[in-house]
Amino acid sequence: MRNVVLICLDTVRKDFFDEYAPRIQERAEVSFEQCRAASSWSIPSHASMMTGELPSVHGVHDHNRDFSGIAKEDTFLADLPDHYTTGVSANVYASSGFGFDRMFDDFCDVSPDSRFPEGIHVGRFGYEHKGEGPKKFVSFAKACLEHDHPLKSLANGAAVELDKLLAKLPVPKLLDEGASIIAREGVKTVSASPEPLFLFTNFMDAHAPLRHVWGYDRSLHSASYTWSSGDFDKWELNFDGEEGLERNMADVQTHRGLYSAAIDYLDRKVVEFIDDVQAAADEETTFVITADHGENLGYEAEDYLFGHDSSLSEGLQHVPLYVVNPPEDCDYDAEEDEYFSHLRLGELLVGLAHEETPDVFDERIPAELIGSSIANPPEDPEYWNRMLRCVYEDEEKAEWDSLGGSSLYELDHDRPCWQQRVEEGIPYAAFDSEFFEEEISAYKERAEAGEAAGDGPDVDEATQDRLQDLGYL
Repeated sequence: MRNVVLICLDTVRKDFFDEYAPRIQERAEVSFEQCRAASSWSIPSHASMMTGELPSVHGVHDHNRDFSGIAKEDTFLADLPDHYTTGVSANVYASSGFGFDRMFDDFCDVSPDSRFPEGIHVGRFGYEHKGEGPKKFVSFAKACLEHDHPLKSLANGAAVELDKLLAKLPVPKLLDEGASIIAREGVKTVSASPEPLFLFTNFMDAHAPLRHVWGYDRSLHSASYTWSSGDFDKWELNFDGEEGLERNMADVQTHRGLYSAAIDYLDRKVVEFIDDVQAAADEETTFVITADHGENLGYEAEDYLFGHDSSLSEGLQHVPLYVVNPPEDCDYDAEEDEYFSHLRLGELLVGLAHEETPDVFDERIPAELIGSSIANPPEDPEYWNRMLRCVYEDEEKAEWDSLGGSSLYELDHDRPCWQQRVEEGIPYAAFDSEFFEEEISAYKERAEAGEAAGDGPDVDEATQDRLQDLGYL
């Protein structure tokens, strides 16, 4: 048996990865060229990666943003009884706040408010001590001194205040969105954990809002030190299509450049992380690098959409998957060109852990989105909250939604993240019954009813603030 590390680069699409992450590609022995996510944003996609089930089966999606109903026995981790299972995640959804940690033996949440996870979480402390004014700083200092990790608690507070100060000045953002912390904590986990182990990591640095960070390659973008993608309205693009793109082209181009720089930065950080893990581990370690979903960046092929809401475009679904240091008797070609779905990611990881390279490819694969990734779309909620399904076969994709719309897309396996609509109003009932357990509109209605009847996870105010920063609220 061997260690396996899953590296999830949140919000990274295949075409940009191929252009801006050459170091990982050079290090990897295998690429799954036609990898597709099972859904198009973090909550349902992570649940599908862990369970191997579509969102309408595992039930974690827009109308139920709670992983706590998924036990370890429901995931591929149950097939790794001899492995110590652990995780380090900067994704606010793939965290203990939403019950994601319950699947693992151990788990570490990473946040800009807690750069040293053992210390005090600054955001939560702030909400617990509202209205104290200058006394709040005294209270925080006292709490740090009384904490089990006083220096790390003080460092968390200093990092937050430094971030606030620099945000007002025309200087680069000094601290990244968690990549450095993930790498540090991940290596610590490997050093301290029994082996063999399975380690899950989620790197959030390519997720909006984007701004220039110290360490980004300045030649890859034109953003000023004060520019942030959070300052322009992506919904103007989503509502107005090509006209909205033309009005906002300068901001869109700047965002694309920063997105490229973030992927380049992750490329450097991840290769260093791989080297450090290999040095810290006693057992042979295989690394699988992928993304939970991609990102729409306003291109014609994704109907000029921006972000990762209410879409199953190839910009969202077509994601990288690379394998570094596979088992010695690896049966995979350097480039595998058949379809691979994240629904079979667990099967791949379990096989690699047991020194095997299983056949995990299919001629036809499905994907599914249930509702919106944001809580309240600002306009036409019925449309933006609709349910979407698609099925891939050869170089075509059939897609349909819960409002009765349907389309057939042409794909080109030599053009990552590209699609072209060639027909509308296609028959989809046969696809719906073959790949999905319940008809699309019936499931959507039932999911909405379940949301209305349920309580959902108990999310604290600091977590809600982070979700708002990321554009989900």
